[in-house]
Amino acid sequence: MAIKRFRVRRTILLALAMVFLVVAWVWDALIAVGRRIAGFVPWARFKQSFAALVDRLPAPLVLLIFLVPFLIVEPLLVVATVAIAMGYVVIGAIAWIVLKFLAIALIPAIFDLTKHKLMTMPWFVRAYEKVMAFHHYADQIVAPYKAAAAAVLRQWRMRAAVVTRRRSRPCAPGGALRRPQARERPAAVS
Repeated sequence: MAIKRFRVRRTILLALAMVFLVVAWVWDALIAVGRRIAGFVPWARFKQSFAALVDRLPAPLVLLIFLVPFLIVEPLLVVATVAIAMGYVVIGAIAWIVLKFLAIALIPAIFDLTKHKLMTMPWFVRAYEKVMAFHHYADQIVAPYKAAAAAVLRQWRMRAAVVTRRRSRPCAPGGALRRPQARERPAAVS
């Protein structure tokens, strides 16, 4: 009974760790995409003025700026969900997806611009450190599974390369692929 509970708890913890890591991976990827897009768009002046504004504002107000996407998007997500429930499935689903995408894209970008000021609040630093500690813990839990998945992917790639090489071989003379003939065994003499 105790072993079964341990397995269930371990499975739930593994699932939560995997979800957390996927969210963290998406977060990091969106920060990188936001930086890349910001590099293409001539926003240097805007970023400088926004950074100057953040530096002048008190930390609690900067926290409010960081939370604005939540404060706008979450009520609109409820409206989109109600629209889906009322039968406006396509419009509601599109609105829900667009709102989620905007929230997921804006929050990391705003966090990247406000992080230095948010880290001046001791409680925020403690919360951030706990999140990062759980991130590292989740990494440790999932690491063996990631390694196993990478090994399986390598094996699939090798098999795909072998199949691709087989299909790309030139045809035998006459245009037909020749099938290797099985050797005939001599008939057994009785």
